Amino acid sequence: ENQRAVIARAIAGYQAKTCIRFVPKTPLDRDYVVISKLDGCYADFARVGGRQQVSLADECIDYATIIHEFMHVIGFIHEHQRDDRDGYVNILYQNIIPGANSDFDKLSQLDLSYYGEGYDYLSIMHYESNEGSKNGRNTIEAKVPSFDQFFHRLNPHKGSRVSKKNAGKAVYPMRDSYNL
Repeated sequence: ENQRAVIARAIAGYQAKTCIRFVPKTPLDRDYVVISKLDGCYADFARVGGRQQVSLADECIDYATIIHEFMHVIGFIHEHQRDDRDGYVNILYQNIIPGANSDFDKLSQLDLSYYGEGYDYLSIMHYESNEGSKNGRNTIEAKVPSFDQFFHRLNPHKGSRVSKKNAGKAVYPMRDSYNL
């Protein structure tokens, strides 16, 4: 399957679970998303207005990673960055590659809302246990032993779910669709 087909399939899957629609840009559109093959997997956070960048390097071209980045586009943070995360996970900063700490830092409740959703270890927005590791050791450990075992066997990006139904409705209240 070529890269464009994987991206199209991921976007179609995302749209099937949300009221968000990503449509081809027209000359009249001032706000739009551009997908580029830059240096890694990342996206401009939230709807910024104007040109919004999503980088999908070769290693990012898989279904779940694409959905993860498009969740950032509409305003979702990493699950492990919630300010209440300390009740659920430990972040092992000593194992994180230099320059990547900001991907693990807590974000203030003042900067976001959880829309009534509980902490979701299996969220597509949650990193796996050794994401961003400089030494192969864990960067995140679950405080609930059964979920810590999941982290060792399952990469949430590779088989998880878009489960923030209440959050999605709060960010973009349900209607026919939102074209982005």
